[in-house]
Amino acid sequence: MKIGNTNYVDHLIEMSKSGSKRAFFDLCEINLKNIFTISYRLLADYDATKKITLDTFWGAWDNFKDYDSSVPFAIWIKNLAILYSINKLRRTSFQIPAVKEKSSYNSESEYLEKLIMALQIDERIIFVLHDLEGYSFNEIRNLFEELEIDEIKTKLINTREYLMSKISV
Repeated sequence: MKIGNTNYVDHLIEMSKSGSKRAFFDLCEINLKNIFTISYRLLADYDATKKITLDTFWGAWDNFKDYDSSVPFAIWIKNLAILYSINKLRRTSFQIPAVKEKSSYNSESEYLEKLIMALQIDERIIFVLHDLEGYSFNEIRNLFEELEIDEIKTKLINTREYLMSKISV
């Protein structure tokens, strides 16, 4: 995953490091959609996603002194949102949403999105991070200390096969 900061983002980062809350707010605004989307895909719960998105931005402000500018800001804050989302998933039992018949949805992409949301937590996290967000197996492995890379690959293959079997029907 290669995303570089632009001159404007670099400027906002420098202003934020010097204590400008307005500059940090602008950084958050630039990244809001991405943070909300990744959190929602992981949590599959709108209210929890709103809270995690806010927590991510507050946490980023509180830990901004630890930000390493060799890592693009968008990646750094997205990783923070992923960690917060995974911690929330591990602390709370979420109800996995039921998926209706395929014909109940307006499009195949809407049906696929519902299928992804209904995956078991680990499978959803691995699928979303690898196939939708472009994270490497090593990056995912850093989030799942209890799993080996081969186990992550197996879960991903099984998840893909499951999704393909559902949308091919």
